[in-house]
Amino acid sequence: MTKAQAAELQVKWKQQDPPRLCEHPKIDIERNEDGYVTGNYRCRECGEAIVRTYKSSTFSEISPID
Repeated sequence: MTKAQAAELQVKWKQQDPPRLCEHPKIDIERNEDGYVTGNYRCRECGEAIVRTYKSSTFSEISPID
């Protein structure tokens, strides 16, 4: 999905009456207009940017190698 396609989805989504919340059931990798992956994700339903966060391990959670 390109940024332009995501923008179109966002406009359509916001025109709903009454407005609904999107649960983002399907996501797609974002690409720029040249087709290169941007590293971002977009909801295929509403076009919203999806932020992925990862829990990092703390040093105490890592078990030593025997």
